Amino acid sequence: THVDESKVKAAYKEGVLEITVPKTEPPKQKWIEIT
Repeated sequence: THVDESKVKAAYKEGVLEITVPKTEPPKQKWIEIT
């Protein structure tokens, strides 16, 4: 899966570790016709 590494967050509250890893859209393929 594709992940936006710049937006990964972690928080530790009241004995619970919460990690947020937002997904991004996969890169779209671009087709170029060669003639």
